[in-house]
Amino acid sequence: MKFREDIYLGFTGVLAAISVYFALFIAPAEVELGELVRIFYFHLPPALSCYLALIVSVVTGLIYIRTKDYRYDAVSESGAILGIVYGIVTLIGGAIWANATWGVYWNWDPRETTTLILWFAYIGYFLLRMSIENPERRASSSAIYNVLAFLTVPLSYMSFILWPSLHPRLSEGGGLGLTPTMVQALVMNLITGFFIFGYLLKKTYERRMKADMVDRQLREEL
Repeated sequence: MKFREDIYLGFTGVLAAISVYFALFIAPAEVELGELVRIFYFHLPPALSCYLALIVSVVTGLIYIRTKDYRYDAVSESGAILGIVYGIVTLIGGAIWANATWGVYWNWDPRETTTLILWFAYIGYFLLRMSIENPERRASSSAIYNVLAFLTVPLSYMSFILWPSLHPRLSEGGGLGLTPTMVQALVMNLITGFFIFGYLLKKTYERRMKADMVDRQLREEL
């Protein structure tokens, strides 16, 4: 069955519009945070998409080591690119949330700090790729480095559990008291975010494959 990009984008656009409407107008204010809780609906999706992108990256990198199929290296690099993009979006969104709730954009909270470490770890991934010219060696070395860099993902996710943190939790006594309507709005925004992630991963992968094809053609001509 052929992928219909227009239908996918149309469905995603409608879902995004409904999700935003629910987050801004249907979901009630939170007891302690009031209207500021609406930032959370738009902060959590890119944060989880960042983790998802890096999971895709490390898994396909390991598959490349096993198969030596460059398509998996392309997916791995595409996932890492999106991890970097979603990571900076998460850091900016977190800073906005922190300023709104704590009165300061950055205070070295464990979640902020470990997410920043994660981001720099994957900046290192791309510096490594740029430093190696041989395609096979670049792909293998990047996959191995990816495994080490990925250790920052569970560190970031578990940080507010491992260390004292002001970061809100979605649990009883942990901070945010979400009503069923608020949970519905959050879930809708998460689903929308994952649909957007899927499209961006596909387009990033396709661009990488086209770049590889052009590079091969240039080498053949030379």
